[in-house]
Amino acid sequence: MMKEMENRQEAEETVRESLRPGLLRSAGWIKLLWQFVRYCLVGGINTLIDVCILNIILWCFSTTNVQVLVGYNAIAYMSGALSSFFFNKYWTFRHTHRATPGEVRRFIITLVLEVLANSVLLWLAGRALQPLIPNVTLWGNASKLVAVAGGTVISYCFMRYWTFADRSRAQLQTREAGGEGTDV
Repeated sequence: MMKEMENRQEAEETVRESLRPGLLRSAGWIKLLWQFVRYCLVGGINTLIDVCILNIILWCFSTTNVQVLVGYNAIAYMSGALSSFFFNKYWTFRHTHRATPGEVRRFIITLVLEVLANSVLLWLAGRALQPLIPNVTLWGNASKLVAVAGGTVISYCFMRYWTFADRSRAQLQTREAGGEGTDV
């Protein structure tokens, strides 16, 4: 009887051990999914700021020129991105340490790359939609919507895998422990 209970416990432990990697992988995916949801919520706030600024500029300085729209968009995009650093750092990616110079540098580089990517997407959408939408404000907003949709994935990848990558936490811990860490 005792031997049978031991064998049964060993079998249950073996099953638990075999399931653990799968559970850990699915827990990792769930964590990543919720992180992306938080990122999208922050992005929604940033996009709201961005679109409001773009519309204010379009109402004040109406244009049908795609290049001018791209310039307006760059100003509006950077306005919306100002809150992005803090919301994403502390809430989306759960970093609790003070901002490091490397994080700020990576964020600025990321922001420049995002503005460029967003501008290219907006320019392409603006060129494609201009003949279809005669209303300047509607045309600018429709082009912006296309650019935002495409830029969200690009931006998340930059933030997740470079700007606020886990390696920056490891480097900070190494530095705090008295070791040397490089900060890109």
